[in-house]
Amino acid sequence: MVYLNIMENSQNSEQQPKDIKQAYRVAYLIAGFLRQTLTEEEKEELDQWILASDENMVLFEKMTDEKNIAQAKEWFKKMNVEEELSEFKKKIAARKAVRFRKYAVAAAVVILLGVGIYFFQGLGTEKEKQTIATEKQDIMPGSDKATLTLDNGRVIELGNEGTDTTINDRIKVLRKDGELIYNQEATAVQVAYHILSVPRKGQYKLVLPDGTKVWLNSESSIRYPIAFPGKERKVFVTGETFFEVAKDKSKPFRVVAGDVTVEALGTQFNVNAYSNEPFVAATLVEGSVMVTKGAKENIIKPGQQARLSENNFEIVNVATDDVIAWKNNQFKFTKTPLDAIMRQVERWYDADVVYQDKVDLHLNATIDRNVTVSKLLHILEETGQVHFKIEGRKIIVMN
Repeated sequence: MVYLNIMENSQNSEQQPKDIKQAYRVAYLIAGFLRQTLTEEEKEELDQWILASDENMVLFEKMTDEKNIAQAKEWFKKMNVEEELSEFKKKIAARKAVRFRKYAVAAAVVILLGVGIYFFQGLGTEKEKQTIATEKQDIMPGSDKATLTLDNGRVIELGNEGTDTTINDRIKVLRKDGELIYNQEATAVQVAYHILSVPRKGQYKLVLPDGTKVWLNSESSIRYPIAFPGKERKVFVTGETFFEVAKDKSKPFRVVAGDVTVEALGTQFNVNAYSNEPFVAATLVEGSVMVTKGAKENIIKPGQQARLSENNFEIVNVATDDVIAWKNNQFKFTKTPLDAIMRQVERWYDADVVYQDKVDLHLNATIDRNVTVSKLLHILEETGQVHFKIEGRKIIVMN
């Protein structure tokens, strides 16, 4: 179970066995959340615990994930939980002077046992009617999926199901990794272009013929040649893409997003060019790039972001971890406006966001992108300043 490492890293000083009592309390609160039986005071206590640290927030997400719940349920079916818990408590009592690491692991295990005893015991006859929202009531997160359009117009559906395959003897499709890989480029007689398109609720990875790696976020695309025989390497993108450019000083790498061009020799950068964002943003993680729009151009440094709109071209310092969190399958918000957050939610969950009330709010949160939309919205609601209602694929934002 993943919870052990989370608990081990949650503190760095020695603790007393009171950690075990708190573990029981957290188990009770999380189980009550899952069964929807918490009082208002208990909900507030759980909210305070969740917001106390990033580790607590991640632990809460993991322990309320449907996949983890299903696995835990199967585990509890195969064991005598009361007997195992009793034996485990005896072992803990016999080792009073143990170091914190062991207490942290013990606390994590007790949380699992506590949730199992409280949540799974006796639910068989109820057919899990009190579990958190089902897929019909909720919106599931996105996954690895895309379409590849070849130069002859053939369209190939790509996803994470099925076995790995090869296209035209030079393109590998790794299904389980959600990745499309082109062989190292051979001599090209005539340059042909392919298009990789990622829909809403999707993401995908691409390795270009020169070895450059590209990550595509939801509702994004890239048009690229299947070889780079000339004096430059140029691709065309929409939406959001992250690049790790293979070094080749003789061939500059250029990314074109509308009327904006980002040029690099070998570097890592993110390009956000969604049509519904207020500006095109090029963010540099490593190396150096030149950003050009019309007659204006600027060289940006790591940690800087070029923001380009119709009448503006500015350079600002940003937290690159926040910008590229999507590539690492996370949402990461630091004083992020709610409307910017909800645009990401729309794309990743293929949802439509409707504002019943105007909410002027900036939020901080780190959330796994694998959670259902209800869990993500619950964490955002912890501020007490915004509330949400899900109706089919529509998310209503309220004060």
